[in-house]
Amino acid sequence: MDELLKIIILGIVQGITEFLPISSNAHLIIMEQLLNFQNNNEILNLVFHLGSLFAIISYFFSELLGLLKKPKIILNLIIATLPVVIIGYFIFKFRLIDYGNFPIKIIAITTIIFGIILFFSDKIKITKKLYTDLNAKNSFIIGLFQVIALIPGVSRSGITLTAGRFLGYSRLDAAKFSFFLSIPTTAGACFLGILDLIKMDSTDFNYIAIVAFIVSFISSYLTIKYFLSFISRFNLNLFVYYRIILGVIILLFI
Repeated sequence: MDELLKIIILGIVQGITEFLPISSNAHLIIMEQLLNFQNNNEILNLVFHLGSLFAIISYFFSELLGLLKKPKIILNLIIATLPVVIIGYFIFKFRLIDYGNFPIKIIAITTIIFGIILFFSDKIKITKKLYTDLNAKNSFIIGLFQVIALIPGVSRSGITLTAGRFLGYSRLDAAKFSFFLSIPTTAGACFLGILDLIKMDSTDFNYIAIVAFIVSFISSYLTIKYFLSFISRFNLNLFVYYRIILGVIILLFI
């Protein structure tokens, strides 16, 4: 298969899975194996995430501007971000997790386990609203949950959505906070990626990277739009069943 086509496929997978509670890391690792394409291109990984980052900023642009008048929400986002920034930094600095060679069987197990946890969290009664009831304690708890997503297969959006539901927020409010939380998290990861490229004096930026960015941006934007519409009307069971089925298939056949 042509390399450009493989990259387009990976860009679509990145965009779709980044914001669904099904783990983008897991799907990218699996797709790379299925496509026989080992993506060690730091620039490509960077632009995939930049595409997702720009998509979420574009989609929520007006609402994000509105947050400037809600300093409490901004403070809570900072509090929720701190755990993953601190722990993620040490994992990144000392290479404590080898994402390029992470055991796929463990990914399958985490996919199943955290899918089941998502199922039970979605049964919690709604008792809180995002803009009136979010406090520092709840934000920190969500932030601690987000740290778990550093393990491939967990899903950052999935585990923060799970935490939000366990705390009594609606699917829509929990998803929104999860999306807002992805901005500093993804931006931080991109910043570290850029620093790495500078240290390596890498200049391998070409049209393939541009295509990867565009594909990731479009697929991310559409995923955000339709996912929010979906959870406004339906529960999360579809994603739970998908995770369990995917995990079982990986354990049995990959």
